[in-house]
Amino acid sequence: GDWEVFIADFVGPAPVKNPGKAAYRPTGLAEGPDGSIYITEDKHGRIWKVSSK
Repeated sequence: GDWEVFIADFVGPAPVKNPGKAAYRPTGLAEGPDGSIYITEDKHGRIWKVSSK
C-alpha cells in the first residue's frame, strides 16, 4: 500500500551528522490494546504514545 505520515517533526531542530549526538534515539515500537502506538527511545528513557484523532 501507500505510505502515510502518522507522526512528524520527531527528528529535532537540525540534521544529525553523528548518531551519538542525536537528540532522540527511537528504539522500540509497540501497539496497545486500544490501537495506540508506543515509541520508546533509549537516550533519555522516554516513551511516546501516538493515538488517533
